[in-house]
Amino acid sequence: MRYTIAVDFDGVLHSYVQPWVSHEHIPDPPVEGAMAWLTEMSKEFDIVIHSTRASTPEGRMAVLNYLQVNGYHGRIKGITNEKPPALIYLDDRAYRFEGPGTFPTREQVMAARPWNKRD
Repeated sequence: MRYTIAVDFDGVLHSYVQPWVSHEHIPDPPVEGAMAWLTEMSKEFDIVIHSTRASTPEGRMAVLNYLQVNGYHGRIKGITNEKPPALIYLDDRAYRFEGPGTFPTREQVMAARPWNKRD
């Protein structure tokens, strides 16, 4: 049995520097090391890419093309705009829940920024 890793696209694989234009417009380069890491992980895990871009067929095709053009050489189990069942979720806009008493405050939620958008 192969476990699944769910990987967010924008901000994790695609550097997402320029503002959103459309589902199929993906202008920025990959995050450094992302394609090599993804290729390596695909040897032992099923890979599902999740993104709001995947809410359209054109967006799903754009993500697949982006991965291939930028050096990804592994299998993809799926590209979806839904949260799939997975062993882990890799996302630039996540908050790790560590148990009771660790819920984020309103201020923490409002201050949350992706790694490449922090001051």
